[in-house]
Amino acid sequence: MNMKPMKPETKRITADFSPEAYEVLERVAQNLDTTKADALRRALSLIDYLLTEKKDHWTLVLEKDDRRREIVTL
Repeated sequence: MNMKPMKPETKRITADFSPEAYEVLERVAQNLDTTKADALRRALSLIDYLLTEKKDHWTLVLEKDDRRREIVTL
């Protein structure tokens, strides 16, 4: 078996995705022009940041033209 050696600080996980979740992952990776693994890392970093800021009572708001949407749940 020819397995690529991992860096010592790297951890490997195995995850099961529903077909719908896997499609989302593929779409996100494609939109970011990156790998699925990198897309997952970036998504985790973003959710970690948002949750940290939420603990400090910040809110997440999307704005477009004169419209605003507050993201209530994560």
